[in-house]
Amino acid sequence: MLKSTGAAVAATLLAGCSGGGGGDGGDDGGDEGGDETTATEEDSGSGDGGSGGDNTVAVSPDGGLNFAPEELTVSVGDTVTWDFQAPTHNVAAWPDMHDKISIPDGAEGFGTMEKGGDAYATVGEGETFEHTFETAGEYTYVCTPHAASGMVATIVVEE
Repeated sequence: MLKSTGAAVAATLLAGCSGGGGGDGGDDGGDEGGDETTATEEDSGSGDGGSGGDNTVAVSPDGGLNFAPEELTVSVGDTVTWDFQAPTHNVAAWPDMHDKISIPDGAEGFGTMEKGGDAYATVGEGETFEHTFETAGEYTYVCTPHAASGMVATIVVEE
């Protein structure tokens, strides 16, 4: 999947806000076990049988500083979609970005920015972010601009 920097994600969000083609050009060859994601990527054939709504997290529903649901349980191989319902938010599960972030041993981090990118780069309202979970365990993630205000949630991934 396409790897991008926080600046590239922001540029993509500003330049490509149509829900049409989703033309991200495909892979850039930086495959690290299939855990990479992009902020504008659409669900591209993960055979979930149309259950996309079941694995969706609302980011800032009704303008609040929260994720809904606050905890979601999925299976290994499932894709979760974050739906940004307000601006000035992000998703970060890179343990070095915040002390409230934790991921299972052996798991790859994820976020709307790449590892080591801008922790405060945000995603536009109406955009989505997807991540496919390949390692079982508990993932605690944050919106870095609002983690101190309690914008923290958990994905539990079961075998």
